[in-house]
Formats: sequence, structure tokens, C-alpha cells
Amino acid sequence: MLGRGTGVCVWTVVATMLTLQGQRSLRSQRPVAPDDDEKQRSAGNMASTYVPLDSWIYSAFDRLAALGYLQTGFAALRPWTRMECARLVSEVADRTADDESDSAAIALYRSLASEFALELRRQDGSPNSGMQVESIYSQIISISGRPLTDGYHFARTIETNFGRPYGEGVNGYSGAALRAQAGWLAVYVRGEYQSSGTVLALSPKAQAAVAQADFTPAAAQGPPSGISRFRLLDAYVAVIFKNNQLSFGQQSLWWGPSYGGPMLYSDNAEPITMLRFDRVSPFKLPSFMGALGPMRVQFFIGQLRGQQYVNIPIPGQPNASRVVGHPGVSLNPQPYIHGLKLSLKPTPNFELSFSRTVIFGGPGFPVTPATFWRSIVSTAGGSASGSSTQGDPGDRRQAFDFSYRIPGIRDWLTLYLDGFADDEAFPVAYPTHSAWSPGIYLPKLPHLHKVDFRAEGAVTPDRLFPGFFYFNVHYLSGYTNNRNLMGSWVGRQGKGFQLWSTYWLSPRNTVQLNYRSMWVDHSFLQGGWLRDLGINANIALGRDFSLQGSAQYERWNFPLLSASQVGNVTTSLQISYSPHGNVH
Repeated sequence: MLGRGTGVCVWTVVATMLTLQGQRSLRSQRPVAPDDDEKQRSAGNMASTYVPLDSWIYSAFDRLAALGYLQTGFAALRPWTRMECARLVSEVADRTADDESDSAAIALYRSLASEFALELRRQDGSPNSGMQVESIYSQIISISGRPLTDGYHFARTIETNFGRPYGEGVNGYSGAALRAQAGWLAVYVRGEYQSSGTVLALSPKAQAAVAQADFTPAAAQGPPSGISRFRLLDAYVAVIFKNNQLSFGQQSLWWGPSYGGPMLYSDNAEPITMLRFDRVSPFKLPSFMGALGPMRVQFFIGQLRGQQYVNIPIPGQPNASRVVGHPGVSLNPQPYIHGLKLSLKPTPNFELSFSRTVIFGGPGFPVTPATFWRSIVSTAGGSASGSSTQGDPGDRRQAFDFSYRIPGIRDWLTLYLDGFADDEAFPVAYPTHSAWSPGIYLPKLPHLHKVDFRAEGAVTPDRLFPGFFYFNVHYLSGYTNNRNLMGSWVGRQGKGFQLWSTYWLSPRNTVQLNYRSMWVDHSFLQGGWLRDLGINANIALGRDFSLQGSAQYERWNFPLLSASQVGNVTTSLQISYSPHGNVH
């Protein structure tokens, strides 16, 4: 299960780019005047916090990009900093100035300009200092009927929700987010009180099947039931130098163009405590290499939580190993994970990305400079069942994604594809051995320009054994953090699709219909299926308040969990307060 990596080539390319990039940050693709160049250099040294992944601004920017008003935003590498969002708003301003007829684009621009008014003033010379309560919110989710809560083995009723616990009954999340910045330094804290309903324990038969699928002596425990706790979500400190931002703390990532969740890294799981390097604004390479277009690069290293089992070699006994761990008890030390993503735009309509993650360390596999370096550069296969751990490079995954606005109908249709390879060097080179998620986005429909439509599919195909994807014969808790899958909602051996259609009453007032269908192959834990149909609405209540409501009906049948079909209804209501003022 230990793949042939491409670390040497990727790291060589990235190191070369970072050496050659100089300070060629982009404000937009038009020539930069001297005064603007000075402002740009100053803005590149202003630290700012990242916009949370559940913010409305990403859907707004997505629509502007699909309509052709945003050409240097990188949808497959999120979150974005607030200063970067301000740069993108400035780019949209330049383009909407030439097209006053598109009222939808102008309305989106004005709402975004209002959201990032402080950052726009800082770009124009205002000091980068202040503190602000970003949001205060309270959400209640009621689930009537038994929900699905284990996406690693079966499926989840609620996905891409920062790994929040939930169960049958009433679930509540009340929290606040605070941000502050002073010159090259920024601080962000988001915490919330969480309470969850009841999660039924697996039957002895299901536990035995799960243990067999995971190659463990007993089934790992979780997800938790009846939670009542305070939890930090994103909380970090960041410093910046010439658009190169370094941040440390709990942080979320979204590595892919998919709306329903990237294949390699999403917010399905809790944020990981990590050290992250981020080229927050795009740059261009000098000379002929500038033909590659604007590009961004990001690297992180962090430590996982909640891993319960690991398989380690027995010294002196070739091809022999033993399982270490106990159900419900976290390993000590926990494994580490690092990742690298490179995104570039050879043309304004074509975005292309390459990424890689590696899980390494943990019990029996000490973390040293040598083992860390090996996890980055190794291209040879490894074995967790050998007589030594010294040559093990870790659990490696490679990913590839792109998005493209189709010629002739660029303002109408964007095509994108996201995929990853587990145990292969590159998804495109092994298409039948890789997992894929294709999608299309129509930012407007014929005669219905306030309505958009998006469709995505996802598949993790049959490979060496059932449940191959997101699993590893060394790290038996798989590609998870605190028992939640860090990748796609489709799971370890599933296929499915999702549909969304949004009616844009205004940039901050939307109504969306959604549908999801998923099948799990019968060879993995006896298979199963689910169907979801839902509606959600986002309503702005004046300048500072907003209301979000949703309802979803779900039917599912996983034979190991229930002998018959199960239905549940999930309703949600959230009120948020986001003051638009800066406190000095």
C-alpha cells in the first residue's frame, strides 16, 4: 500500500520556482503602474487571516470566475487570505468597469468590496493594524431518525462540516471567531461549544466485520456519542514576508476544485495542528518560464489525532509484523502528515494542480531528520512488514486536478476533474487504478440568469482488496483525523454523484436545492447505499446579521447497520452576527 512517490521531481521543481520567482506577485494580468507596484509591495508584507472555508465569499468568487471576471484566483487551493481576497476584488473591479451591463457580476463585486473594505483601504496605504470580532454564531441541527456518522467505513449524513460530532436528536454548535493583525503579524481564533445527539453502537457482527476490513484485532471505537465540549476549530498565528506567509496552529485546507469535497484533502475532518507555508498571492517565473502563467505553492506538516492502530515490523523476523493499539485509545505518539500542492494557470481559463500527502512516524517509526527527508524524496516502494522500519517512506498519495472554461461557451460552462492515486505514482498515468471526481458548473442557465447548476461524480474503484482507497496496511486507522476521513465523501470503495442548483436572489441571499446518491460495493463491508434530497437558504438580515436554514430527507440501507431501509430528516437553523467595523 506504500506508493511509488514523485517527491524528488516535485520538490526540485518547487525549489527552483521559489528561487526564481523574485517578487513578481500579480495584482491582475494588466500592466502594473509604478504607484500600484509600490502599493503591491507594501501589501505583500501585510499579514492577514484566512477566510473560513464555510464563508459565502467562495461561492461568490466561483461565480465571478465562471463568468470571466476573475482570472488569477486559484479555486483548487483554499482557504484564501483576506488580503488576497482584496486583490481579487480589485481585479474584478477592473473587469466590471468595462461591462456595466452584467448586473449580477456588479452586485457580486459590490458585496465582496463591502466585505473586504478594510483590506482594500490597506492596499491603498492604510496601516495594517486592528482587531475585530469576525463572527458570533449559533446553530441547531435536529435529526429525526438514525443518521450515518462513519464515513470511513460506511457514509455520513452530514459531510464537509469540520468533523463536528452529531447524532440522532438535537445537536448544537455555538461559537465565535476573532481576528487581529499588526503589520507582518496576524492572529486568528475560532472556537465553539459543541453538543451532539445519540450515536448507536455497532452490533457485534458489524464490529467483527469492521475489524476484519481494517486488519485490526478489534474494531476502532467512534465516532463519539452524546458529546458536550468546547472545541477550537481554526486557531493560528501567521507572519508574512513578500507574499510568503508562514502560519502555525489548527488550520483547515481545501485542495481541489470540487464543490462537494476534494479527493485528497477537505474539511470533512477536524482542522489539524500544522505548520504551513503558503505563497498567498500568485507569482510568475522569469523569462520563458513565465509561459507557465501565474502559480501558487503550499506546504504543510502537522500531527494527526485519534489514530488507534498501527502495524509495525517485528525486529529480526523478516516479513513478520504485529498490530499495536487498542480500540478507543489514541496511539502515542500520533503519526505525522505533510503535504505539498502546486497550482498554476497556463491560461486565464485553465487551472492545473499537482499535490501529494504523506503520513509518516508514529509508534515503531521514529521521526528523525532522515526519516522525514525520506518521506519527502523517496520514490522506491516500502514495506511495513519487513524486518526494519528504517527504509519505510510513509503512506503516500498523489493527486491531480484541473478546471477549464470551455471555449465558445466560456461564460456558460466550466469543466473540472479531481483525482488521486493511492499506491501509484500519478493518477493520469494509472487512470483505472485511481480515484476520480469529475464535475461541471454552469454559472447561469438559459433564460434563467439568476440560477446556476453544478453536477459532480465520484468513484473509488476496486483495487487490491476491498476498501483499498484511503487505507494503508501500516497505518490501520487510514487517512483519518479523529476518526473522520480527510478526503472525499465517497469513501473507500464507493461511487456516486451530487447535484446542486442555486437561485441567486442577491449575492448574500440564495436558495439552493441539492441531491446526492451513493453506492458502496458489496465486497466492502457488505456494501450499501444512500439518497439525500435537501434545500437550504442563506438570508442576510441587514448589514451584520444573517440567517441560514436547511432541511434534508435521507434514506439509506447498509446491511451491517440495519436489516431494512432507514429514513431520517435533518433540519438546521443558524443565526450569525458579523460586525463590519475595526477595533483599534
